[in-house]
Amino acid sequence: MRKLLWLCFALFCTNLWAQEVTNGSREIEFFAQGGHSVAGGRSDTTIFNAGGRWGFGLFDLGRGSFQYELEAIPIYFVRQPIQNAYGVSFTPFDVTYNFRRNAARAIPFVELGGGVLITNHDVPSGTNAVNFTPQLGVGVHLPFGDRGLHATLALKYVHISNAGLSVPNPGLNTIQFRFGIGKFRK
Repeated sequence: MRKLLWLCFALFCTNLWAQEVTNGSREIEFFAQGGHSVAGGRSDTTIFNAGGRWGFGLFDLGRGSFQYELEAIPIYFVRQPIQNAYGVSFTPFDVTYNFRRNAARAIPFVELGGGVLITNHDVPSGTNAVNFTPQLGVGVHLPFGDRGLHATLALKYVHISNAGLSVPNPGLNTIQFRFGIGKFRK
């Protein structure tokens, strides 16, 4: 396990020093996130997932910048009262506004996205194994070290629903906390 951690650390450190998060910049981040269901849908459900994000700087606006991101989540676990489910998720639409461009300082951000979740059992139970995941989040990238790495702390609202593919369609509303390690580069 220790060798794997050192290998991951070495791969991050081989990139160039971080620059500004602007048009044409790139980001890669590995993350884990999880949370619990809230009012407005099925309750007593816990979510855990882990995956990677790839970001591309679109354009600058004022002091900040817009970024387009893709998420691939190969580990998705849903603990439900009736039957737990495992699955994968892909978020092809995720737009982030970074309130600051300097990657050497903390960068607060907001994000809006949507994707698809495919599981081995119905989520919520008794509905469908294919769901859509519109989401909204706020967070901050915190730089550390001297190689441009950053830790990401974010709070996301994720709605899981089959969009009427089956009846009933009660949906599942969750608040999830995300922790990630990433790097911006030009």
